[in-house]
Amino acid sequence: MRQLLYNLKEKTDFLDKILIFNITLIPLSLAISIFFADLLASVSSLILMYYFLTKKNINFFKSIKKEIIFFLTFYVIILLSLLLSNYKDVSFLASFFYFRYFLLSLTIFYLLTKYDYYFKIFFFSIFISLGVVICDSIIQQILGFNLFGYPKEGTLQRDSLIYLTSFFGEEKKLGSYLVRFLPLILSLIAFYKSKNSIYFEIIILIFFGSIIFLTSERTALFLLFVIYFFYILISNRKIYFLILISVVFIFLFNFNPDKRLVDKYINFTLKQTGLISLVKKDNSQIIRYYSEEHENLSYTGLVIFKENIFFGSGIKTFFHQCSNIKNKKKIIKTKRNNELVCSTHPHNTYVQILSEIGIFGFLMISFLFVFLFFTNIKILFNNNKNYFLKSYYFINLSLIINLLPLIPSGSFFNNWISLIIFFPLGFWLYIIKKNDLKCQ
Repeated sequence: MRQLLYNLKEKTDFLDKILIFNITLIPLSLAISIFFADLLASVSSLILMYYFLTKKNINFFKSIKKEIIFFLTFYVIILLSLLLSNYKDVSFLASFFYFRYFLLSLTIFYLLTKYDYYFKIFFFSIFISLGVVICDSIIQQILGFNLFGYPKEGTLQRDSLIYLTSFFGEEKKLGSYLVRFLPLILSLIAFYKSKNSIYFEIIILIFFGSIIFLTSERTALFLLFVIYFFYILISNRKIYFLILISVVFIFLFNFNPDKRLVDKYINFTLKQTGLISLVKKDNSQIIRYYSEEHENLSYTGLVIFKENIFFGSGIKTFFHQCSNIKNKKKIIKTKRNNELVCSTHPHNTYVQILSEIGIFGFLMISFLFVFLFFTNIKILFNNNKNYFLKSYYFINLSLIINLLPLIPSGSFFNNWISLIIFFPLGFWLYIIKKNDLKCQ
């Protein structure tokens, strides 16, 4: 620790110290204040832009030219979507300044590449930040309120159950926050090369899983089981992990004080999708994609896409374009009784990309997802699964769960979601560079 502090004080440039400070605070800020997290990311982006403009330290980025070109192409598509949009005033800020998220990734990559000691800072800052959130959630579960005095959320008038939210207060984001950071934690543990890493991994998977279950967030719980599935595929302790996690979730489902959580996860989901009709043999009931509301939103997004095939209607214009179509056309329900429903976004990543930035953006994100998925399949068939490949596998998973098709999602272009997606991307770029060096 003393050597680490010495390196930070004596061997680090002044602007780089600011970057390290900013990146260290972002994970916890994403749980406490999205404004502060976005401010830290924006300041870091400005410093990196200064480096680019003064041609200082830009040699660190030569090894990831392909990845930079890929993002720049995606950004150009967003700008073209903005230029062709009928709602430029609505779309301008989110579209034009979207580049700051990728600059955040480049900042993390830059610090990891330039300073050998920075990995430990990066590792412990994330570990401590998520540890604080986990401890705060446990306190809220036991005492009924968290460190800030926020009580558990949910009332009989709303959804008839009580659930954890920790620092997020009234917002149901705790489960999403934890599950999206979980693969990054696993990747960092693998990269750290600890002899006891297997035990740390299992403990973290159990703690995160238990808290995520208590948040009542069904999409987060589904993503958790996706992570568990991928973990089992690569783990050397498959049976041990399966037994432990089965015991934990049997306990959670059967001995949780609020039985309504189980009702929401199972009965309410079956009712929303229409699958409960199969049990009752009701042939008049339509089997839905997640729920009728989500299916209607996806239908609306596809209608918008058909009118703006190449570059969409523009980021954050879903509601406006939907309202415009509703005013122009007589709405006729489909065979599945779908109808246009206007909301801020369609609650599905790929439908949102299609409707807001068009087919070219959709193809790029689809390509990235397929590339990551098959890269992980390739790693599974590698007989020499060393610490590096395992770390690479988990950081790929961090991006995979954010790009999964056919599940409900938050707005892909929302600043909170974007920061959570692009934060692990910085370590992913670092791993990509390491992989290229190993292959030379």
